[in-house]
Amino acid sequence: MELHAYTKTISDLFSVKKKYVVPRFQREYSWTKEKVSELWDDIISNISINNDGSFKHEEYFIGSLVLVGDDKSISMQIVDGQQRLTTLTILLSALCQRFVEIEKRNIAESIYENYIAGKDDEGNYYFKLENETPKPFFQTVIQHIDKKDKNEESPSSQEEKTLLASYDQFYSYTAKDSLKKKFEHNKINDSLYESLLKAIRDQVVKYLKVIFITVSEEDEAYTIFETLNARGMDLSFVDLIKNKVFKGFNTKHPDDFAKTEWKKLRNTIASRDGVGSLETFVRHWWIARYNYTSEDNVYKHFKKLWNDNQINAKDFLDELVNDAALYIKISSPVAEDFRQQEEKELYRTLAALKIFNVSQQRPFILSLFKTKQKNNLTLADVTKILSFIEKFHFSFNAICSMRPSGIEGSYSKAARQLLDIKDKHCARQVINELQQQLKTRLPDKEIFKDSFSKLKFIKSYTKDKKLIQYIFSYIESIEQTTNEFKPDSITLEHILPQSSNTEDFIGDIGNLLPLGEELNKKAGNKSFHEKIEIYKQSNFILTKEFAKNDHRKWGKEEIENRTASLAENCYDSMWNTNE
Repeated sequence: MELHAYTKTISDLFSVKKKYVVPRFQREYSWTKEKVSELWDDIISNISINNDGSFKHEEYFIGSLVLVGDDKSISMQIVDGQQRLTTLTILLSALCQRFVEIEKRNIAESIYENYIAGKDDEGNYYFKLENETPKPFFQTVIQHIDKKDKNEESPSSQEEKTLLASYDQFYSYTAKDSLKKKFEHNKINDSLYESLLKAIRDQVVKYLKVIFITVSEEDEAYTIFETLNARGMDLSFVDLIKNKVFKGFNTKHPDDFAKTEWKKLRNTIASRDGVGSLETFVRHWWIARYNYTSEDNVYKHFKKLWNDNQINAKDFLDELVNDAALYIKISSPVAEDFRQQEEKELYRTLAALKIFNVSQQRPFILSLFKTKQKNNLTLADVTKILSFIEKFHFSFNAICSMRPSGIEGSYSKAARQLLDIKDKHCARQVINELQQQLKTRLPDKEIFKDSFSKLKFIKSYTKDKKLIQYIFSYIESIEQTTNEFKPDSITLEHILPQSSNTEDFIGDIGNLLPLGEELNKKAGNKSFHEKIEIYKQSNFILTKEFAKNDHRKWGKEEIENRTASLAENCYDSMWNTNE
């Protein structure tokens, strides 16, 4: 492998007739607000104003830039450094906008035509930094001198949101008031403001230095990309897997399948709140299919199978994309995913697990649904084990917050076993074994009751609100004798109103009732005995039964007793069964 290295300025890079392309195997733009701020501070700290009003600049080294191509190449692929190069392009674009706004369009055009855009031999414009993934958003809203309004073309992916956030950050930093604070000037007039913007431009294009390294072949780029990030300092294991998978696709015509599918994968995972990151999904998918391992070691295991020719790039990517569509349904379900009446219970259970904020069960549930798709399990089988998993995580995680060590490993093992089985009998055996393992980890009743008693909801503490709503909904679902009434929307009514007392027990679950919104407003801050008459009108069995009881007084002791009774009711209804 032949490498060529030179020291260059940003002006040396961008002022020549070259196009720098973000290649297909690269990760999306991901600089955080902190990283942008750090670069800005480094740029500004190397500019000082002399007594005569002139500017002094210090050179600043920003690392290496590795590209595929040579001095004769018009187009060069960025192997390492695309995040920095993209961020500097964004800063130059923000400076362009500032010069346009102060009516110095000639300076804006100079920056634009020298460092952001170029012209080919036919006189056609092209962008010197080319990135297809966020196209056309990045080009029209950020790079172009005459930018589209971001309200006109809003970001449609996480990468586009991150690009826009960096642009907005630099745009804010280059405001007159911001520069006044940075350069500690009491007053910045129009002339000094223009000079400061020029000084920032000069610092970026003339005094930022990079080590410019080139290689001649694209295959060498994949190797360098992995070598530079072998210790995971810059890239996640998903980025490294992506690099390998893209290397396995040499054909880019009529479509770059790998790039198209990877974009679909990212967009699928980002399409719903509460799903988690792409890294979370890929690890869950991996441990459901291959072996149980930590996030740090996924790539090591992947690479071993890859080198042994046990992974086919196309099959691997196809399965990732297909399973991502299923994964978002089990992680962040919506009612439309489960349209059939017999599937409604699945939706309710998966929604509950989202409320509990647990994810270690996802690899198993992913395999569970795939096994059902192969007709190796019935809907009744799936519904039954999911109901158990819901109750387990309600008790283990949501209420008792117990240490989950070993549980994810059990789920992973069962997930892999399910994918290997060939009939319903074997699948049910796997499920029964997992269920027995989880039962051994259940908290006992006293631990459950103690943790349950700590649940609270008041205006100043809403962390447990959804969980308490779930508990009332669960109890109602047991008490209701028909399917005619479904407690889908529950408001929480404080029997002793929050305004009546500042004691902690006001927020205890024993002082709360499920109530419809209209009756909740009607109850307001009325007296206890007036509220009882309103509670009698409720459709909720818990609330009607409370109203029927002869409550001569209602205070701390009664609230504590009712809290204990609710805890007992929950635990017994879940675990004193023959399941």
